[in-house]
Amino acid sequence: MEGLKNKCPGCKRISCNGCGIFQKLNTNKQAKIQFPESFQIEHGTGLGISFDVGTTTVAGMLWDLEQGSLLGVETGANPQAAFGADVISRIKAAVEQEDSLHRMQELLVKKLDEMALRMVRQLCTEDWPGAEDWFYKKNRSETVDGQEIRGEKGKACIRKVSVVGNTAMCEIFMGIKPVKLSGAPFTPDYRNRIFLEGKKLGFHFLQDAVFTVLPPIGGYVGADALAVYSYVNQAEQNRRILAVDIGTNGEIILEYDGEKYACSAAAGPALEGGAISCGMRAAKGAIDMVALNGSFPVQDIVCRVIGGGPAVGICGSGLIDGVALLCKVGVIDRTGYMRSRQEAKNAGVSEKICRRIDERNEKRRFLLTDERAPVYLEAEDVRQLQLSVSAIRSGMEILLGKVNRKASELDRLYLAGAFGCYIEIESGIAIGLFPDIPRELFFQAGNLAGTGAAMALLSEKTLERMEQESSKITHVELAEEDVFRELFLKHMSLRALP
Repeated sequence: MEGLKNKCPGCKRISCNGCGIFQKLNTNKQAKIQFPESFQIEHGTGLGISFDVGTTTVAGMLWDLEQGSLLGVETGANPQAAFGADVISRIKAAVEQEDSLHRMQELLVKKLDEMALRMVRQLCTEDWPGAEDWFYKKNRSETVDGQEIRGEKGKACIRKVSVVGNTAMCEIFMGIKPVKLSGAPFTPDYRNRIFLEGKKLGFHFLQDAVFTVLPPIGGYVGADALAVYSYVNQAEQNRRILAVDIGTNGEIILEYDGEKYACSAAAGPALEGGAISCGMRAAKGAIDMVALNGSFPVQDIVCRVIGGGPAVGICGSGLIDGVALLCKVGVIDRTGYMRSRQEAKNAGVSEKICRRIDERNEKRRFLLTDERAPVYLEAEDVRQLQLSVSAIRSGMEILLGKVNRKASELDRLYLAGAFGCYIEIESGIAIGLFPDIPRELFFQAGNLAGTGAAMALLSEKTLERMEQESSKITHVELAEEDVFRELFLKHMSLRALP
């Protein structure tokens, strides 16, 4: 168990000085963003912000445009969740309900405005050298989380803001009714990059900034996927790459010997802790790793909790670990069925683990922690995970089929997104989320959409290149692929660990 305690929750390394992804999600600090070696910053003036607007989570980074240095990081939940946990629900609400589009846009703008103000305020309180040069005195106040904030160093000289997200999130952010996305053939309602003034979008703190919304690739494959591709395109000399940005709306991009394809997999919120009985984001109190302790017949389940202390819930990486482990020991079978105590005992599961199966109500569930701070994994949670896994894996297989290749023939498989950095590769392979290929082909790259958004902010040439590349990638609509249903049913089965 000592190894489990010492592993960084972000990058899974046993020795780590503080993984950037872990810091970003849990302490709002990120000391370093790794740009490709070939990337060149075009030095500007003032401050800038890059936003990655996800369906479940939004993330922002504050930049010194002159030095190209990162000054602050903020993350938070997308406030549009009240209109639906997934993209389809929000598109439907925006198109069919009279005031929903305006309300969703308003909520998101307010959230981003507050995140920007928090980053700037934190910069001031840290006595950052030169901070006085970035601010001027003001009389009016700003409000963050319901608290009025006054002060001499209030409004930042934020000149530029870049925004990426899936197509629906970008369109709702701009106040565009996503009519074309709501029905076949599911095309974007905008094509090229768009420049907008902050005040016209409804911003207060960022009212003087110019916003650049990056273009989509096609369908639901949006600017966030383009940002991921832009990073990979500059970072890699090899051209046999599959990049998977894992989230509520999972984007998959393949480049193989000059052929470029992209698709969007409706994974749902399960991988980010949504639609799960005890699910939550990767924050303090979340179970992020599940393991076995001891030897049969006295072995038992142990969980690691972000921040220590009692568990409050379980995040996506813990969910994948938990299901993979329960499949391995025999509590869950290959179909995803959670066995009863007697069935598990008959399957050779240890007595201690069998006692964790709760059959006292109609919903069968498994106790991951102890009854003093109970966190359960329900049978329905397993089904939700299976749907997410199958959607993403089927998308990967369909793109590889376009070039008639297998995953083992890739030079590298990028796992992007903050969640992609948390997943234990072996657990992902165990439940069928990833192909069983040599482990050295996997590269857990972190939030590449956010990094790509920063690259667009810091380099006009990169921004122009992104716009050009958006039209060179062939969009694949999974629902129109004949083999999709067959693959989806195939990958619903869990693949047990050897």
